[in-house]
Amino acid sequence: MSNTNLSLYYAYDIETFPNVFTCVIENIATSELRSFEISTRQNDAQKLYKTLQWLGRSDKTLVGYNNLYFDYPVIQYFIATLPKNLQGEALANELYHYASDLIRGNKSERNTPHTMVEIKQLDLFRLHHFDNKAKRVSLKMLEVNMRSQNIEDLPFTPGTTLKPSQIDTLLHYNRHDVRETVKFFHHSKAEIAFRQELSERYNEEMMNYSDMKIGKRYFIRNLEERLGDEICFKDGKPRQTPRNYLNFSDIILPCVEFQTPPFQALKNYLQKQYTDDVKTLFANIPKEKLGALADYMTLSQKGVAASLHVNFHGFRFDLGTGGLHGSVESCHYERDEEYTIIDVDVASYYPSIVVQNSLYPEHLGEEFSQIYSEIRDLRFSYPKGSAENKMLKLSLNAAGFGDTNNQFSPFYDPKMTITITTNGQLMLCMLAEMLAVDIPNLSLIQANTDGLTMRLPRADQEKFYALLKVWESKTGMELEKTEYTHMWIRDVNNYIAKDTQGNVKKIGAYKYDLEWYQNHSALVVPKAVEAFLIEGVPLEEFIKNHTDAFDFMLSFRAPRGSSLVLEKVEGLEKSYEPLQTTLRYYIAKEGKALKKVMPSLKQYSDDRIIGINVGYMIQPCSDASKFSFDNVNFEWYIKEAEKLTTVLFGVKQKGLFD
Repeated sequence: MSNTNLSLYYAYDIETFPNVFTCVIENIATSELRSFEISTRQNDAQKLYKTLQWLGRSDKTLVGYNNLYFDYPVIQYFIATLPKNLQGEALANELYHYASDLIRGNKSERNTPHTMVEIKQLDLFRLHHFDNKAKRVSLKMLEVNMRSQNIEDLPFTPGTTLKPSQIDTLLHYNRHDVRETVKFFHHSKAEIAFRQELSERYNEEMMNYSDMKIGKRYFIRNLEERLGDEICFKDGKPRQTPRNYLNFSDIILPCVEFQTPPFQALKNYLQKQYTDDVKTLFANIPKEKLGALADYMTLSQKGVAASLHVNFHGFRFDLGTGGLHGSVESCHYERDEEYTIIDVDVASYYPSIVVQNSLYPEHLGEEFSQIYSEIRDLRFSYPKGSAENKMLKLSLNAAGFGDTNNQFSPFYDPKMTITITTNGQLMLCMLAEMLAVDIPNLSLIQANTDGLTMRLPRADQEKFYALLKVWESKTGMELEKTEYTHMWIRDVNNYIAKDTQGNVKKIGAYKYDLEWYQNHSALVVPKAVEAFLIEGVPLEEFIKNHTDAFDFMLSFRAPRGSSLVLEKVEGLEKSYEPLQTTLRYYIAKEGKALKKVMPSLKQYSDDRIIGINVGYMIQPCSDASKFSFDNVNFEWYIKEAEKLTTVLFGVKQKGLFD
């Protein structure tokens, strides 16, 4: 963010209780921090109001975490409430009730008012798309993943009337959250710079847009400029093409052809489908509806297929609404003089299907395809890593696939979604069939959404590459190839592979370079596994000599309505020590058992107490200074690493058809 003036950004956070309201604001450039309190003992209402006025007039930006939903509406309500001349605790109580309404989603007379003081907002929660359920993460868990020195939960139960001494504790907590917000701001510099550049270039405020929304907005702008302002929205509502049914005989592309009975049966089954519920094609299918396809499936339930899958040459292909999957399990593959390991995947697969087959949401017309193709060509004219390339990639993914199945989007047309995903899977099945039929000693290792991995006889490499060209010519797709020296596979979602350039690909349980919203617990385990598999370092040696304390730490967040406790047992007596809701800890030689306390079920009166890391003691280290290598139970970490390695060597493959 070298071109960004940090002095324009101020981090902030508020706390609301029945008798006290606090707000802390920090200049990100200078770390100057100001605290405001409204309570019985102090009333900083006018100071806060003047500060907010100055921020607005000076074109500053307030940075928060979920502030667009909570903090900023409360601040706006504070400004609107000032003319009532409420004092101290009365004003704090008014703000508390408004904040409570927001949290509960209540609509009341306290709806957020429009005031004369408008202050720019940057919401890191929205920017990272943490408002998506699959990515939702609290600021506390971010503190864990940022490896903060202290993880501090709200020290009082919401709704508590605080004593004067407790207000000082609240202010300390409020300042702590602001400093953590500043820390995450610095971790988000690339994302902020990207949005700042696009906002200035297109004269549209994009600072709080998620990546997907940025891509969507760019495509919508292009459609509107070419086809008119009402092409995507009419009377404020998105134009769409809902479907009451899908006729699969119109969906499967002409290029999809098969030569063996299993895949021919699959294609015939799909072509006969005429449905308004696509999910019924891929899950819980009665056997009698499968016809000839049932001969090539293993039914895991009596008379019912758990999912739509096809057995071919000893390999099972699983098809679904999202994409193709399939994998051998508990295997180790190694390149040698006789065999190599090849991964092929389709470059920009879903966008390529859209362009090659001129697909479009019906209500947007054929012009959509032309604009889509132009944007795709434009993307490749910019270097990888540039803001333009990233934005155009996001645009293609949003308009060409992601939002075609979004019922709130102007791109919504389920037929386009299923056309892309169904043909994407069938074309990969077609590639696998071509290769397996013409190269009998080829072994299929994995199939995923956009590619295949195979163990290939070196003697057949020339034939292999010639077949790839044939497939590319038939489908219009372009394949990218990677050669591996090793693959260690637990299952389709968990594996590790090393390519001939020395790059290591880690998926699932073997991955330790994680996203912010993912669980970063005990990262020493996958790091030890990688060192063992790639470099031959014994697990015990790596773990006992590892010096990064944070890699030994785990975290757990109690679900709403539950709590965490430490259990101490003395004879027949048990005692429980309460813990904060978001806990960081490590597995210890000396410590106590960690338990989750959940509300009782209706038929029982006692709370349910459930063990976490059962059989082991833990030591809290939400304050990182409480961590001690002398007290680490290395055996637990070694056993966890062994679970990830021993499962890989069930079979050392020489070929599935040997």
